Amino acid sequence: MKLKTTYWTWGTVAALTLAVAAQAADSVRLTSKPGSKVSIDGTSSIHEWTVEGAIIKGAFEVEPEFLSDKSLKSVKSLTTDGACPKAEISIPIRSLKSGKQKMDEIMQEAMKATEHKEIVYKLTAMKVKGDVPATGTPVKFDTKGDLTIAGATQPCEMEVTMNRLDDGKVKFIGEKKLKMTDFKIAPPSPQIPGMDRITTGDDITIKFEWLTAPAK
Repeated sequence: MKLKTTYWTWGTVAALTLAVAAQAADSVRLTSKPGSKVSIDGTSSIHEWTVEGAIIKGAFEVEPEFLSDKSLKSVKSLTTDGACPKAEISIPIRSLKSGKQKMDEIMQEAMKATEHKEIVYKLTAMKVKGDVPATGTPVKFDTKGDLTIAGATQPCEMEVTMNRLDDGKVKFIGEKKLKMTDFKIAPPSPQIPGMDRITTGDDITIKFEWLTAPAK
């Protein structure tokens, strides 16, 4: 009886191991690497402004063929309606800096950084746009996702460009124009002693370069 019990125990372990291995083979996971860039540009009544950061956390999960098939024709999640890679990224608000401490404090307060520490983006659709070069780079995609800033979520459509780099890394580049008020953020209007009240424009532009590589 003990031998039979041991047999089924090891059989169960083997089956689970094979199942996990098969599941892992169904996708490849690209994770964030040092070298990413993100910026937010805006305007005010006294000057244009920019905050910049170098932290983009997250992962992009897609079929293994993504790495070997540069045409992407066999990557169903990028070429088939109703399918989509898995991707979620986040940007710590306090990592965005203008070079001026007071401005950073005003920005963080407006973005409710104490309660909502990160900008979060979740991909919901991604399809190849136009022809894919024979080299596999650059490739343009039409994407859709959910963007959350200061606790408010809005749909976000944008064109994303992918570049394959010589060392096996993959860089995703995008740009999106937004309005602060769409995320229930009141454009800051600080009063600085000795100056007229500053007004900030509602329109902002987020730009990013997300550097990734296959996780080991």
